[in-house]
Amino acid sequence: MSIAPRDPLPLGLDLEPAATGSPNLMSRIERAPTTTDFITVGLLLLVVIGSGLVHLDSFPPLWFDEGWTVCVARTWVETGHHGCLLRGEPAPPSLAAHFPVIASVAASFKLFGIGIWQARVVGLLYTFGALLLLYIVARRIYSRPVAIAALLLLIVVPLKWSIHPLFIGRQVLGEMPMLCFLLAGFACVLRSEKQRGWLAAAIVCWSLAWWTKGQLAPFFVASLTGTAMWAGLRGDWFTLRRVAVLLGGSWAGYRLLVATKDLLLAGHTMPHPPVDGMTEVIALVLVPSIRLETIRHMLATWPEYTIGLGYAAWGLWRPASSSRSRSIEPVERTVGVMLLILSISWLAWFAFLCAGEPRYAVPGLFIAAPFAAAMLYEFTHGFSVTFLWRALSALLRTRPITREGIQAAVVVALLAVMGWVAIQERYAFRAREDERDLFALTDYLRATTPSTALIETYDSELFLFLDRPYTYAPPKVLVDVIGHEQYPEWPVTYDPLEAKPDVLVVGEYGRWAGFYKPLIQQGRIRLVATIGRYQVYEPVGSE
Repeated sequence: MSIAPRDPLPLGLDLEPAATGSPNLMSRIERAPTTTDFITVGLLLLVVIGSGLVHLDSFPPLWFDEGWTVCVARTWVETGHHGCLLRGEPAPPSLAAHFPVIASVAASFKLFGIGIWQARVVGLLYTFGALLLLYIVARRIYSRPVAIAALLLLIVVPLKWSIHPLFIGRQVLGEMPMLCFLLAGFACVLRSEKQRGWLAAAIVCWSLAWWTKGQLAPFFVASLTGTAMWAGLRGDWFTLRRVAVLLGGSWAGYRLLVATKDLLLAGHTMPHPPVDGMTEVIALVLVPSIRLETIRHMLATWPEYTIGLGYAAWGLWRPASSSRSRSIEPVERTVGVMLLILSISWLAWFAFLCAGEPRYAVPGLFIAAPFAAAMLYEFTHGFSVTFLWRALSALLRTRPITREGIQAAVVVALLAVMGWVAIQERYAFRAREDERDLFALTDYLRATTPSTALIETYDSELFLFLDRPYTYAPPKVLVDVIGHEQYPEWPVTYDPLEAKPDVLVVGEYGRWAGFYKPLIQQGRIRLVATIGRYQVYEPVGSE
């Protein structure tokens, strides 16, 4: 069977040109928005905002990571103090997200009042922005069909329900804001070929991304440093200098933003206490069982991303044909290399070093979507079902094995795996919970305790609604709890009764932390009420 190959793609994702010659895909990209683009953006807006507004204040229930951030935003709006409260007194921001996330939530609180949906609507806007910018960047680097396919991979094929962009995007977390700022920077670089001012805009966006989530720093540096090295090996000194300026400018911009924030909040915040050991329990974990699980996730659950990245990396270093080199614009190729290195380094860290929480893989997978989509586009010759069927039929009829037949078999295998993962995640999807337990608990505490009662809890979502002074474990205790999970000999020394609370509230994260259990076993606290997923205790002898 002879099947004429399609047009070549950048980053090495191409087939050899046909004998008669075919124009390069990049030469046919329509830069101006078309009706298809407007329809795609409209559908994306409908999916993200429309689905996000359904039960935004109740699904998923407000939880630990969100609780610290909304606590700081509420305290800042109500008292002017940028931080949490501890026993009714100003305290550092504790485990809250970084300033751009807190500021966004605080602005929403100012506009719409304090509540769960007011905090989470910010995440929806960032999620829409991140997906839209991914579409814009992928369309420019590859093509409109690849960009649409990248969106479909992220939205239709669940990576895992707990880290689905539409699921994680409706929570008060740093991933989607960071991705929004990060991709905005790449979009600005793509526009800088004619107007250098867009490079300054990229630096601003990347500075914000760096500030929004510190986890980005090593991968962003690896991305731009690796791209500069790649340009140097090719003798492209212009690109090398430009990338160096972008990296240095982004770091300087980040430091300037932090210094400006510290200056503006002087007297209205407190320095964050050091959290020694967080790197060892989150970023550099060598527990064999965790390593095996994360590698399994990468190879068995998300193979389309790992194979897509590997194929793009292989294609990048292949000797480029002269026709391809002449037709690809340097800025698009440079941005593609940046994204490729960023995604590969992030997912390599997830597989071989991190603590194994699937959420840590979200940015790497998100950025990898265009590479997976481009691979599928090439392997199916433009998402052609007819071509896929013909190539697979030829392979099954034991004719000489061709590259097209192998690629068709890979696509079918990947579709089977994606379908199986989708079925598994459908059954793993939890039934909708709501916040009735949280509201019932706060009503109970309001009715049964004096206004001066001190509440001890490790379930930070309570802080958004508590109108009583509260106390909690210091940030360092989180390191001990995670470390104890990984290494049982790691001690957790926090004593919840040290502050002499009147009431102790234990929810999901209090049970996970484990430091209330010895108090129960020793008879030092007794259960007085169970309200949904929360238990209310009081110290023995507190009358």
